[in-house]
Amino acid sequence: MTYRRKKKLLMFTSLAAALIGLSACSTISEDTCMAGNWEAVGYKDGANGKASSRLEKVAEKCTKYGASVDNRAYWAGYDRGVVSYCTFQRGFERGENGGAYNQVCAGELSAEYAPGYEEGRARYAIKREHKQLVDRYYDKAEALHHVRARLNDRTLNLTDKERDRLRYKARRLEREMDDARYRVRQFERRYDLPRRRLDGRY
Repeated sequence: MTYRRKKKLLMFTSLAAALIGLSACSTISEDTCMAGNWEAVGYKDGANGKASSRLEKVAEKCTKYGASVDNRAYWAGYDRGVVSYCTFQRGFERGENGGAYNQVCAGELSAEYAPGYEEGRARYAIKREHKQLVDRYYDKAEALHHVRARLNDRTLNLTDKERDRLRYKARRLEREMDDARYRVRQFERRYDLPRRRLDGRY
């Protein structure tokens, strides 16, 4: 499996996991609706950074089960929960993972969350640039692999001119790989990142 195919598979797997997680988080069980502990439900939603609009969805779902929501109790719990969510660490984690700013942490609630988010976003930008540099290295390595495979494939009956052209291309790709590797190492030293293994093999 080539590096590009591996990247596509990883992206698909991550997307599928995210969709499954999103679906799981958007529902409320019949037992929870019938239990009626709305302050605890509100606290959990707030502590998980859920939008305040979630109450409408919860109420709609519970209505189907024949249960009603105590809005006052829910909001009492939610307001306490969201305070526990809007911390520097939660903001940093969301920013570092590339997520959008969570608007539940607006106004006074942004005092700790916003600085954490900005720091996390800066870290995310570094990780993203590092990945781009690594991807460039492996793109060159993959291209070189294909050129060498053509040179070694005796069934192609290449002319001398075609072989010279492929050898020239291989040398160019080797230089570009070296340059890409240097840029990765330089970036890792600059931001004190762990050294990524670069073997150029498939």
